[in-house]
Amino acid sequence: MLKRLIGLLFPPTRQDPNAGLKMTGNRITVNAEDFTVFTSNYYEEAVSTDNLEVRMLDGLIGHQTDHVREQEICYLSCAYQAENNMYIQLLSPYIYKDRVTVNFLLEKHKQISIYLNPADYREYYFDLDFMNA
Repeated sequence: MLKRLIGLLFPPTRQDPNAGLKMTGNRITVNAEDFTVFTSNYYEEAVSTDNLEVRMLDGLIGHQTDHVREQEICYLSCAYQAENNMYIQLLSPYIYKDRVTVNFLLEKHKQISIYLNPADYREYYFDLDFMNA
C-alpha cells in the first residue's frame, strides 16, 4: 500500500517511446531547407484558480476572458525515400514554439538527425534536442 501511495505522489517520468531508436536506428540527416514547417493555434488558460466558477460560466457562453491566451504550435515535415523506392512522409512531434523561433533554430542548426527503425520505416525519431536550448 505504501509503495502504491509513493507511486501516486511521484509518478515516473514519461519518455518518448521512440527515443531508443537514437541508439539502435539508422541515422539520416536532413537539411533544414528540406523541411516544411506547419503551424496551428491552441488556447492556453492561466493556472490561477481565482473566480473559477465565473470563468467556467464565461466559457460555457463563449466569452473569453483575459486568462485565456492563444499560443502557436509547430511541427516539421519532410519526405524520405526508403531503400525500396517508396516515399515516406516523416512528421516531427509537436514543437511548442512559434513559427519564427522554429525557423530561426532550424537555420542556426542547419541539419536534423532522424533515426529510422530498419525493420519498419514507419517508426522513427526526430532528434530535436536543440529546440529546447
